[in-house]
Amino acid sequence: MSSKIVVLMGLFLFVTSMAFGQMKRERTAQIAPELFLSGAVITLPSVTQLPASNMNFTIQHAFGPISDGVKELFGLDASANIRFGLDYGLTDHVSIGIGRSRFDKVYDVRVKAKVATFGGSSPTIVSLFGNVGIDSQDNGADFSDRGSSYLSVLLAHAINEKVSLQVSPAWSHFNLAKENSVFGGGVEKEAADLVTIGIASRYMITEQVSVLAEYIPVIGTRSDGSENAFSVGVDLEAGGHVFQMFLTSTQWIVPQYVASKSRNNFFEGDLGFGFNIHRVF
Repeated sequence: MSSKIVVLMGLFLFVTSMAFGQMKRERTAQIAPELFLSGAVITLPSVTQLPASNMNFTIQHAFGPISDGVKELFGLDASANIRFGLDYGLTDHVSIGIGRSRFDKVYDVRVKAKVATFGGSSPTIVSLFGNVGIDSQDNGADFSDRGSSYLSVLLAHAINEKVSLQVSPAWSHFNLAKENSVFGGGVEKEAADLVTIGIASRYMITEQVSVLAEYIPVIGTRSDGSENAFSVGVDLEAGGHVFQMFLTSTQWIVPQYVASKSRNNFFEGDLGFGFNIHRVF
């Protein structure tokens, strides 16, 4: 990783931590130890479960590459992806949700269920997560061809009071594997089925502030031209809100699209700013 990226990441983490470090903390209701503060690490779903009868409204936003420079205000002027989502806790162990993303105008319906919790002060939590997505663009494809799905097992463990680790093996499927023309000639083929092993971690600095990282490598067959997504960020909790600010190599938000369509390499400087806001009602 270049020295410029290291300095940028350091400044980003320091400034955001200092800015929000003194905000008053008021925890929302929790039904399990907080291995992660929200239902998403950054793009990966986390084992954190929404309590029964609670609703969580989410705004997720990913800007363009910082490498676009001053002309594009370091990615802030570039085309950004945004997702609005709403989740509801059916029980303390099962939640459902719906969302809509700007890129490919994707609507997604999802469900998450906590399967088991082991241990006491250093728990291990096992959850299942799945979604179905629909590309709603008027692109001439049949409705069934515009569908996709994602299924993951979420395995998370509290290593100690400050450090949590999650491993998320997942399968992504697209009903139609597209072939896209490349500028200058040639064709890139997208994979219909992809297997990923998401790895995520959280380090708690204070009760309000945590540092996050996630890496989503594709195992085996992958879409032509794709790269493994990598992100680092900061969790900031205030009242019923969780704010997440991060640097990421992907602008995609729905998990199967992150696996298939991410094109940038974080460690080569192809990264951009992003933020998530989670509000529990």
